[in-house]
Amino acid sequence: MTLSKRLLFKVALRSFLLQASWNYRGMMSMGFLYSIAPGLDSIYKDKNARELAYMRHFEYLNTNPYFASIVMGVVLSLEEKYKNGEKVVDPEMIHNTKEALMTSLAAIGDGLFWDSWRPYVAALAVIFAAANYSFTPFIFLFIYNIPHLYFRFAGIYWGYEDGMNVIKKLKNFKFPQIRQTLRIGTLVLLAYLIPNHVNVHTPFLVANVPLELFYFLEKVVQGLVALLLVSLGTLAYREKVNVLLISFLLLIFALVFYHWGIFI
Repeated sequence: MTLSKRLLFKVALRSFLLQASWNYRGMMSMGFLYSIAPGLDSIYKDKNARELAYMRHFEYLNTNPYFASIVMGVVLSLEEKYKNGEKVVDPEMIHNTKEALMTSLAAIGDGLFWDSWRPYVAALAVIFAAANYSFTPFIFLFIYNIPHLYFRFAGIYWGYEDGMNVIKKLKNFKFPQIRQTLRIGTLVLLAYLIPNHVNVHTPFLVANVPLELFYFLEKVVQGLVALLLVSLGTLAYREKVNVLLISFLLLIFALVFYHWGIFI
C-alpha cells in the first residue's frame, strides 16, 4: 500500500463532484473516473498503462454517492495490486468487484439516507421551525451531514486498507436495525408534532355548550383528533407503508382540512 493519506483525502474531496457529469449512458462514470484519477496517476507512471486504467473505469457506475468513496478505495487497492503483479487480480476481477460493491452499497446507502435518515432529520427540523428558530435550515444541514461526511471521508480509507474485507466492517454498523430505529423515531416526532401544532376549528361548541365547559370540551376535541391522526400513522406503519409516504399523506391531509376551515 503506497498511496498516501493525503492523496486519498484528495480523492474523497473530488468525490463531491461524482454527479457533476451525471448522464444516462454511464450514470456516475465520468465523476468516478475524475475522483480516482489522482490515485491512478500515482499507481501507473507509464502513460499507456495509465490510459488503460482510465478506460477500465470509464464505464457504467451508479451507487449511493455517500458510499461511493468506499468503492473508490477498494478499486485503488485492487489497481495497485494488479500493477504489482498479483496473480489473483486482473481487469475482469476489478470490474466484477466494483459492480458488486456499487450495487450492494447503493441498496444500503439509499435505504439508510433517503428512506430513513432524511425523514428523521426533516421531522426534527420541523420541531425547530415550529419554535421559530431562524437557523433551522442550517440545523438541518448540520445534523444531516454528520453521517454523510463521516462515511464519505472514512470510507476511502476503509476501502483502500481493507479491500473486499470492508464488507465485514460495514456489517458491524447493523444498518437494518439503524433504519428501523430511525423510522420509529420519525413516527415519534410526528406524533409529537400533531397534538402540539394541529388545532381544530370548533365554533359550534360556542353555540351549543355553556362557556364554562367550552375550554374543556375544546381540549377534548383537540386531543381526540390528535389521537386519531397518530393512530392512523401508527396503523399505516404497521401495514408497512413507507414513512415518507405517511409524512406526505399527513401533510396533504392537513392542507386539505386547513383549506376547508376545519384545521386552524
